[in-house]
Amino acid sequence: MTFRIYLAPATARLSNESPQPTDIPVERVFINAGAVAEFWVETESLAPLDPGRAVTFTLARSLSVGFQRISGTIERNLRKQG
Repeated sequence: MTFRIYLAPATARLSNESPQPTDIPVERVFINAGAVAEFWVETESLAPLDPGRAVTFTLARSLSVGFQRISGTIERNLRKQG
């Protein structure tokens, strides 16, 4: 089951720090810097998390894209269908 977790754009941070054991692995990261800013990650590793919770994620595999960890506050989440 895949969950999309939206982070509050004002709190979302990308860093190149080493992954920590408590980080949640994510398979996809999306950033929309348009008029309506959106920042979300997708993971297959957990059940939905409560909005308002601070959380850290790490890329499921290293991609050499300049960041490895993602942190922020959960705004909302949804279960992806199909």
